[in-house]
Amino acid sequence: MEHKTAIIIPNYNMPERTDALVEYILEHAKAPYDLFVVDNGSDLVEPSKYSSVCIRENRQTTFGWLTGLKEADFMEDQTGELYFAYMVMITSAEFVEGSGDPLTPLVEFLAANRNAAVVHAALTKDSTTALAAQMMDRGSGQPRRTYLIDNIAALWRANYLNSIGRFREELTMGWGVLPEVCWEARRDRKTIWIHEGTLIKKVSNIGYSMGRMNMTAEERIKLASEEAQKILEPIYGPDYNEKLGHEWVKHGANGWECDY
Repeated sequence: MEHKTAIIIPNYNMPERTDALVEYILEHAKAPYDLFVVDNGSDLVEPSKYSSVCIRENRQTTFGWLTGLKEADFMEDQTGELYFAYMVMITSAEFVEGSGDPLTPLVEFLAANRNAAVVHAALTKDSTTALAAQMMDRGSGQPRRTYLIDNIAALWRANYLNSIGRFREELTMGWGVLPEVCWEARRDRKTIWIHEGTLIKKVSNIGYSMGRMNMTAEERIKLASEEAQKILEPIYGPDYNEKLGHEWVKHGANGWECDY
């Protein structure tokens, strides 16, 4: 069976950016896929014309991802074919024109490396994100190990993501979701990768600068931080950011030899 991907893009008041992502995928992606565009309660502008499911009100980032995954589950039930991988994206991303097929190199890498939990496109040098240092293109054109990724353009191995319960739904705004699932992957001796042969650009806070988020970036940072602390601190302790982000790299837990 071919390695088929479910591509999941939540959209909230950013139809032009969502449409651009979809149209690039439609033109350039050669590996088999199904596309799930979840409108997450857009209320200032019309939803993306490619929306496959619309939520009545904004339920924030994680709910959009999980809704897309549930739609993929429904498609599996209808066709009887399981997805090999899930490509999870956000609308602050944009594909780099001229960089070619954004999906096939990632799928081929994941298929050839059975211990890999996730592979992510590399970020262009003009991208803005807190994870720029880990995810930036270094010019090799090759995959390289890392310890943490973001769901900017992440290809997750479906059977692994499903085995750990996907994403913690309580982290509605997404903060803490990726450190936790990457920590779980490292715990389970799975590898995490950036593929420098596939490029994507992220411009943080673009929705806020366009006045589309119904709150300021500073307000959301505060709310997301408080939410992550409330949920993760009781589970992982007061140093949860350190534990989820760096513990395995610093201490070489379970005898790991880390070269990130």
